[in-house]
Amino acid sequence: MTAQTGESTVFRINNRLCGFSRNGAYLAVAFQTNLLIKDAATLNTFQSFEFGDVIQLMKWSLNSEYILCANTKRAIVQVYSIHNPQWKCKLTEGSAGLQSVSWAQDSKHILSIADFNILISIWNLEEQTVSYIQNVKSSSFDELHFSPNGERLAIIITEEGQDVVAIYKTENWRLSRVSINRAT
Repeated sequence: MTAQTGESTVFRINNRLCGFSRNGAYLAVAFQTNLLIKDAATLNTFQSFEFGDVIQLMKWSLNSEYILCANTKRAIVQVYSIHNPQWKCKLTEGSAGLQSVSWAQDSKHILSIADFNILISIWNLEEQTVSYIQNVKSSSFDELHFSPNGERLAIIITEEGQDVVAIYKTENWRLSRVSINRAT
């Protein structure tokens, strides 16, 4: 996976899938089905993980304790623990497909967005449960929009044929309020 020439180190990667953890301590490098976690200071391998398919997407949790890999074509997400390599979690989106996946700001929840943005699945890593937000406006976002403190999520949903902004509390993923745009 690496070739050393003098003082340079070269990594083979998939589609630019490499990135530093939020705390800057680690560098993740994905190549085919392999995920290497490197110590950022030395570039020595800290952890090595095997994903079940070609890695198409990779994202660090905000607390730098976890990293997720995904294959959107097969709707598979695998989550790895940096400090407990035996722990892992596999999420499968199923018939709704998988368009994208993102971390919540608490690093305990993963939000997967189904194809055509029709559904958001909220996976709780600690309790191993899943909840859903349905009727998501199909072209309303490229990414999820959290409040600066991470306590709320705002999305556009279609309710009774009308687009509304729905605000969810991230503490329990329950609807907090709905804002309706009334034309005058």
